[in-house]
Amino acid sequence: MFFLFAQQEVSVFDTPKSSTKKLGKEERKIYQSISASDENTDFEKNVEVPYISQSALVLNSQNYPQNVYVGELFSIELEVKTNEDTNFDFKIVLDKNDELSFLNPNLKWVQNNDIYKAQLFFEAKTSNAILNSIIVQLTRNNKVFQESKLEINSIRFDSTPTNKDFSHLVASSLDIKKVKTSQFDTENNIMMIELNAQNTNLKSFHIEGIKKQGVENLRGDFNNSTAYYYAILPNNKLNFDFSYFNKETAKLENFSFKLKLSDDELSTQSDLNPISKDFNEYKRYGLWIIGLLIILVFIFNHSYIALIIAFICFISGFLIDTSIENGVLKAGARVKILPTENSTYFYTAQNDEDIEILGHRQDYIKILLNDGKIGWANKNDLQKN
Repeated sequence: MFFLFAQQEVSVFDTPKSSTKKLGKEERKIYQSISASDENTDFEKNVEVPYISQSALVLNSQNYPQNVYVGELFSIELEVKTNEDTNFDFKIVLDKNDELSFLNPNLKWVQNNDIYKAQLFFEAKTSNAILNSIIVQLTRNNKVFQESKLEINSIRFDSTPTNKDFSHLVASSLDIKKVKTSQFDTENNIMMIELNAQNTNLKSFHIEGIKKQGVENLRGDFNNSTAYYYAILPNNKLNFDFSYFNKETAKLENFSFKLKLSDDELSTQSDLNPISKDFNEYKRYGLWIIGLLIILVFIFNHSYIALIIAFICFISGFLIDTSIENGVLKAGARVKILPTENSTYFYTAQNDEDIEILGHRQDYIKILLNDGKIGWANKNDLQKN
């Protein structure tokens, strides 16, 4: 039978004294003079070595305006030169105040060999706007390894001439393509204007004194863009006036038009008119009355053509859809102005709410709310009765 005994490992520097007795006198002195190593063996793993760039970063800009109107779109084109051959990302740091809006933070850089270019767009909210400098940083693994700073010459922001109907828009030109006014609820109408403008930010379009307004379906770029402006207006308002500042002529230009309820669509994206079941009911009764009158003609004239027409009127009256499709808007569901992804929400259901279904368009359903308002809800937010 064999027995195994566990024994603590002995360091070469902890040799028992009995072992040193076997050494000569001189050897024991040498051995005892050796001290244990104080080397730290607690090595840190995966130490990340900071990247050090071996290239230069040169930052320039093209000519930019020294005088700008408040609300006017202006740009600064950056030119960055670097022969950095490793993967990197750009990061922009602006030394500015809150009175200046940076409109395109997700820059698109265009590369030509070792030169990168990007255009930065700005808009001043007030004449107190300030832009001191632009810093371009090169980052790798979200860490900055190189940067360059561009000092901006002082830009003067001039107040824009205005009037009571000013739309806060400064542009090279503005055209009105279409206008449509539809019933929104029992007290208000919704007006839609299709805008086309050059060298401006159409998102800035708004008029003081209008409680509910906005810009939808913005397309294009800052150089040439189109969008729909909507406003909820009292149904007793018969005219709509607004102005914008033309920076080419340095003058206010005014627009004025009458508000007329219309049934035709402004576009396939802005079908807001409800399908009136009451109107269909009136049409049914009207056809029946016409049929009765034509039967009277048949009685006196014995015209079989009149009898055929009367028969067609009666059949058409029965075929008209006067049924009402109802549904339930789920609690928490939100209702939009338009049946588009980025449209503005104007209503949120607090509880399950009975509604009337007026129409369908792709993933949206046009509904009539209990308070008389008309809007669009996602089909997943409704359940049919």
